[in-house]
Amino acid sequence: MGFSSQHPAKLWLTALLFLLCILLAANYGELKAAADIDWMDILGEGSSLAVVIAWLLLVLYSRPAGPVTNGLYVGSLLLVLSYQLNLLDEFFQYPDSHRLLSWLESIPAPLGMLILTLGLIGWHKEQRFINQQLASRELHLRHYQLLDPLTKLYKPDYLLAVLRRELELQQQHQQPFCLALLDISQFARFNREQGMAAADLLLQQLSELTLVQFRSGDLVCRYSGDKFVILMPQSNKALAQSLLQNAIRELTLHLNTQLHWTITEVTAAQQLSKPQRLLSQLWQQLQKQKQQQSQWSLV
Repeated sequence: MGFSSQHPAKLWLTALLFLLCILLAANYGELKAAADIDWMDILGEGSSLAVVIAWLLLVLYSRPAGPVTNGLYVGSLLLVLSYQLNLLDEFFQYPDSHRLLSWLESIPAPLGMLILTLGLIGWHKEQRFINQQLASRELHLRHYQLLDPLTKLYKPDYLLAVLRRELELQQQHQQPFCLALLDISQFARFNREQGMAAADLLLQQLSELTLVQFRSGDLVCRYSGDKFVILMPQSNKALAQSLLQNAIRELTLHLNTQLHWTITEVTAAQQLSKPQRLLSQLWQQLQKQKQQQSQWSLV
C-alpha cells in the first residue's frame, strides 16, 4: 500500500502548496544575481527542507488515515512550506513593501512544530497501548513461540489453548463468551495487484488497529492468511456484536477496505469441549454468509 493508495488528497495538496510557494516568490520577488546568492545558506536550508519532506512522506507511507496521522501531516506540511519559503528567499529579493512572504515564512514554523508535537504525543499513546497489550502476554511468549512474526498477534496454537481454558471455565461459572471471525474482502486480488509488500502492510495495520478497538481482556489472533479471530470473554452476543460493529466501522474507515465478519455466542448449554470444532463451525458460518452476500449481489 503506497503513498497514492493511502493518502492521494494529501499528496495533491502538498504538491499544489509547494508549487504555490514558488509562484508567489516569483510573482512578488526579483531573481537575485548569481554573485548575490549565498550558496552555503542554500545548502543548509535546502538540507533542512529535504529532511522535513522526508518526515512528511514517511508519515504518509507508514500510517493509516486518522486523527493522529492528520496531525502529523499538517505539522510536517507547515514546516515544509516555511522551510521552502526560507530557501526561496535565497534566490529572490522581495520589496520592503511586501511583507506577505515574510509572514508566511515565519508564522507556519512554530505552529507546525506545535501541531507536529501533538501528533507525536498521539502516536506515542497509540504505541504505548499496543505495547501494553503485548507486554501483558510477555510471560507466555518467553516460553512459547506463539507470536505471528508479521502482525505480532498470537498464532492459532495459542488461540486453541485459550479456547480450551475458556470452555473449561465456562462449565464451572456458566458465563458465556463470544468468538468472532473476520477476513479482508478480495485480499487475494489485492495481493496480486498491489504486491506482497503492500499486502503485508495492510495486514500489519489491520492488526494494530484491531488491538486498539477491543478491550484489554479480549484476545485478537491471526488465524490464517487474512483471517483474524477475536475472543471476547464474559460477553453475550449483544455486547460482542456492538464491540465488533464499532471496530469494523473504524477499520473500514481508516484502511479503506471491506471486511467480512461473523460472530457466535458460546454458552454452557451447548456443552462444547473441543476448540477446533468451535472454530470450524465459525469458519463454516462465515463462508455461508459470504455465499449469501454473493448471491444477493447477483440478483
